[in-house]
Order: sequence, then C-alpha cells, then structure tokens
Amino acid sequence: MQYALLAYDPAGDSDRAARPVPGALAARLGKPDVTGWARLHAAESATTLRNDDGRVLLTDGPFIDSKEYLAGLILIEAGDLDQALAIAGEMMLAGAGPGVAIEVRPVLDGRLGAA
Repeated sequence: MQYALLAYDPAGDSDRAARPVPGALAARLGKPDVTGWARLHAAESATTLRNDDGRVLLTDGPFIDSKEYLAGLILIEAGDLDQALAIAGEMMLAGAGPGVAIEVRPVLDGRLGAA
C-alpha cells in the first residue's frame, strides 16, 4: 500500500528551494520503499481556493489556521501502517529539524493515478 508522508515546517521557516535534499531522504531515493517526493516552496507562495456558495474565492497565501505549513511530501510503499510509521520515524530521527512534523496518511486505493 502507498502512504504519503506529509512534512510540515514551523511558520516563518525560510524557503527551502536552495537547500540540499535532506540526508535521510537522499539515502532512501532509489530504494523500493520511496516511490516519489516533492519539496514545496514557502507557504507564502501558496494560493488558496475556497467554495463560497458556488463561487470560487482566491486568496493569496495558505490561509489555513495552523502553526505549521505543508513543506513537502514523500510517497512510500509499506506493507501496513506500522511499517510506514517506522520509515517515517527513521527519516525524522535522521535529520528533521526542530519543529518539523511528519503526518503519515494512506493514499486512496493505494496508488496515485490519473483522474
């Protein structure tokens, strides 16, 4: 089954575009359990769309009431949630900075696919 590891950074963290790939992730790239990943620009680069009674409202910024913002995601293959949590834990202990959080969430139908 495929799981998404959603990496959250504290608010106010600088743009990650110039940083190297985190060592814990770099060590797993090319292995069968990491199937894809993406690092996102700073939260300020986001645009949020909301449905307002049939109208689409656009707002600059993430506009989510949170102390952390989604910084990137890693897709992994794992036999079950326990294995996915173990992989996420290894990555967290191997180099996540202070205040970073990783949310583990199963991917619907176990795969990403075209709509």
